[in-house]
Amino acid sequence: KEDDFVERMFTCNTHDDLLVFTTKGKVYRIKGYEIPESQRAARGTNIVNILPIEQDEKVTAVICGKSDTDVDSAYITMVTKAGIIKRTKLSAYVNVRKSGLNAINLDEGDELKWVRLTGGEDDLVGATKNGKIIRFNELDAREIGRTARGVRAILLKDDDEVVGMEIVTAGTKLLTITEEGKGRRTSY
Repeated sequence: KEDDFVERMFTCNTHDDLLVFTTKGKVYRIKGYEIPESQRAARGTNIVNILPIEQDEKVTAVICGKSDTDVDSAYITMVTKAGIIKRTKLSAYVNVRKSGLNAINLDEGDELKWVRLTGGEDDLVGATKNGKIIRFNELDAREIGRTARGVRAILLKDDDEVVGMEIVTAGTKLLTITEEGKGRRTSY
């Protein structure tokens, strides 16, 4: 469809756990084999047919919890559009009910924008709608329990919001692309 696009691709096995995070801060867990197989040219199955998400809820991220991932040393790092960051051990999301559970408590009008599986000492870079960028080590955001709100990652003006965040490694290049298609490559 014209308003739908592929944002991220990953590989997983049929018995890997998939953690599905939504804009309302909820997380759902399904196994890889619970997603129906489709033909190459098929549209696929709508997520509301697989998970009990609400009508105004959208999927923000899908994290593949591989069976060989050490749940005690990996972290789920989340950032909201209001600039709140939350870093929680992956082990806190091992027992997720079919009906889902709250992964992050959100303020009024806020929504979950970015979720990644991090190693505990990764560098993160974030960008806002108005072009402000921040880079910091994830250790600067203390580890918080599953039911907590999080802490402020970036101070925003009233009309600004976080539009993206990514894990960066030393010696790599960061490619940023605007809504109008302008791109810039930066060394990190």
